[in-house]
Amino acid sequence: MKRLKIAILTVCSLLVLSSIFAQNYNRPNPEGTYPYEFVQLAPVPDGYFLTTATKIFIAPTDPDFVSPYPAIFDKDGYLIWYAKPQAGSLLDFKFFPEIDRYTYTITTQGNVSSHVLDLNFSVVDTLITSSSQDVHDLQLAANGNWLIMTFYLDTMDLSAFTFNGVQGAPNTIVKGIGYQEIDPSGTFVNEWNSNDFLSPTETLDFWGYNATSFDYSHANAIEEDLDGNILISHRHLNSIHKIDRQTGAIIWRLGGELSDFTFPNDNGFSGQHDCRLLPNGELSLFDNGNMAGLTRGVSYALDTVNWTATKTNEFIHPNNVTSIAMGSYQIGDAGHECLSYGLLFRPMPNLTMVDANHDLVAEFFFEDSVANYRLQHSDLPIPNRPEITCDWNGLAWELSAPSGFSDYAWSTGASTSTVEITQAGTYQVWVNQGIGMIGSFPLIVTDPNNPCAVGIEELTAHNGNYRLFNLLGQEVHAPENNQLYMKVWESGRTEKVILRD
Repeated sequence: MKRLKIAILTVCSLLVLSSIFAQNYNRPNPEGTYPYEFVQLAPVPDGYFLTTATKIFIAPTDPDFVSPYPAIFDKDGYLIWYAKPQAGSLLDFKFFPEIDRYTYTITTQGNVSSHVLDLNFSVVDTLITSSSQDVHDLQLAANGNWLIMTFYLDTMDLSAFTFNGVQGAPNTIVKGIGYQEIDPSGTFVNEWNSNDFLSPTETLDFWGYNATSFDYSHANAIEEDLDGNILISHRHLNSIHKIDRQTGAIIWRLGGELSDFTFPNDNGFSGQHDCRLLPNGELSLFDNGNMAGLTRGVSYALDTVNWTATKTNEFIHPNNVTSIAMGSYQIGDAGHECLSYGLLFRPMPNLTMVDANHDLVAEFFFEDSVANYRLQHSDLPIPNRPEITCDWNGLAWELSAPSGFSDYAWSTGASTSTVEITQAGTYQVWVNQGIGMIGSFPLIVTDPNNPCAVGIEELTAHNGNYRLFNLLGQEVHAPENNQLYMKVWESGRTEKVILRD
C-alpha cells in the first residue's frame, strides 16, 4: 500500500509540475483530439508514427471524457489519420506489413475485441477470443495465425501463504494471463493459461495482493520466437517466459527471482513492457524500472548454453525520465529507436525518437494526463491525402477541401468543405477515410491578405502532388520568387500561386 501511495504521489507531482511549464501546441488538431507539441531536433527518417492517445484518471461517464483513439502522424509531426471508435479504453494500435493490415484492440462497455483494418482503414475482420480477451497485445505469427492475449479467472486456496505480510484468502480469485491462437478463418488452434503452469506465490511482494482479483503475473506482451515457441512478458514477476507452443511447458525464465539467466553486465529489469525479438536474435524490451527508479530501453543477447543475458544496447533519456506503467521500445532497421513513455506527462515527453548514437531526433508532448501506450514507427501505404486549395471567392480568401466527402474537420473547428481565411497560422483539414479521418498536408498562411502565396520550401516538400506551369503553359522545374504560376494538382484542379521566400 505504501508503494501504491508513492506511485500516486509521483503521478500527481508530475501533473502539478507540468502546470508550471507553458506548452506550445505547434501542430493543428481537429476537435475531439488532444492538442500536442512536436519538437524536431534532427532529420526524421521516412515513415510514420502509430500510437494511441488516451486520457487517464477519467471515467467514460465523466462529461469531459474523450474517447481514446488510434492515430498516425507523419515525419513532420502532423496528424494524418485518426479514428473515434467510442471505446472505454484503447491501448494497442499497430501495422503488420506482412499482410498490409492494421489492428487495434478496444474495450466497449466491458467487452474487448480486436479490429482488423485494410489499407483504406475499413474494418475487414473482428477478432474475439472464446476466453476473456486482454487489451495489452496481439501479434501475427509466422504461419499467419493470430496470437491474442487473454485472461482467466480461477478460485484458489492461498490461505497457507502470505504476501508482503498479508494472509492469503482461501477463496482468492486469481487472474491468470495467457493467449489464444486463432487461424485466419477464426478457428481456435490452442491456448495457454498461466494458472496451469505458474504458481501465484511466484509474484513479487512489490506488486501487492488482492483477494478478489489477484493479478499475480500481469502479462503485457506476447512474441513469437525464431523457433516458433512463445515469449510472454510478465510485469509482476519482472520476468519474460519462453513457453513451449505445443505443451505449454515453461522452457526458460529471463529475469525475476527464478531467472535461468544471469546478467553479466546489467542488473536486470523490473515492471517491463513490450518484449520484442530483433532480427539478429536479440531481445529488446521497455524497462519501466519500477524497482530501480529508472526507465530505459534495453536489449540483450541470450546465451542458452552458458545461460547469460548480455546487455547489447541501452537508451536512458537525458532527463532520466521514469515511467511507472505502460510504454514501449522499438529498434528500427536503420538504427533509429522509438520509445513511448506510457504513464508520463509533460514537461517530460510522451513519445521519443533517437538515432543510432542515441541523440534525440524528435519528441511529442501531449496535453496533461494523456498517455500513449505503445509507439510504432513504420513505412505505410497511406491513401491519397486531401488537397487544400486557396482561392478568392469575390468577397474573401478561402480554403477549400475536395468535395464529395460526408465529413470535414478543419483545424479551425469548422465542419464545412470551405473555410474563410481570417488570420495567419497553419491550416489543416481531415475528411472521412474508412472508420476515421485522413488529414491534408498543412497549409501555412503567413499573410492573410495574400494567403495563396506558396513558399519555395513548401513547394519542394509537396511537389509530388502537383506540377507547376508558367502562364505560357510550360512546365517549370526551377521556379523563381514573386512570379505567378499555375499549380496543376494530380486530380486536375488548377490554382494560381505566387511564390515567396
